[in-house]
Amino acid sequence: MVQEEFIRTVGETDELTGVFIYRVPEGTWWWSDEMYRLYGYPPDSVEPTSELLREHQHADDRDRVERALAAVRKDGKPIGCYHRVEDAAGKEHAVVMVADARTDDAGGVVTVRGFIVDITDPVSHHARHLADGDVSRARLSQEDIDLARGILMAQYGVDADVALRIMRWQSQHTNRRMRDVASALVAAAPTPSGEPQHHLAHRIGAVLYPQEGD
Repeated sequence: MVQEEFIRTVGETDELTGVFIYRVPEGTWWWSDEMYRLYGYPPDSVEPTSELLREHQHADDRDRVERALAAVRKDGKPIGCYHRVEDAAGKEHAVVMVADARTDDAGGVVTVRGFIVDITDPVSHHARHLADGDVSRARLSQEDIDLARGILMAQYGVDADVALRIMRWQSQHTNRRMRDVASALVAAAPTPSGEPQHHLAHRIGAVLYPQEGD
């Protein structure tokens, strides 16, 4: 009965943005509470696994998602992948997965981390309203949010709304204002002198995942 009530509640919830972390050496996953809810489960009620993730993916999209995850596990480069998932109640969601990786000193991928954003509702009016209310306070804040949104769009190949949703998640879960999250992303974007350009993913990742799985 509790499970059924939970599923009904989830079915009425939109704009879910979940975070996942996959630890490559151990082959283990960590999901945020929103990830569980997106797939129709109470938080921590099931063990997140690669098999469970694949089970919820639309049959026509599974190979594409697997290729995307295999690519980021191989070289750590950021990816964005639109696909469909079916939650535990049988409801289909359109989602976008963005991911990149943390590497060891030898350049091997040790952690894949990313967001899954529910875009079933094509326009996130609430997220847009939240950002508009925040940026209206100062012109500088508006510029930073616009720049940060563009950085994420270029990094992951996603649209403006998905980029905004990622910043919104960070704002809510780190108790930082949207404009402060944006400022941190903008500050992380320029390549320091003598550092390879491909380290951009590491710098952006340090802002998006300040405490992996904690």
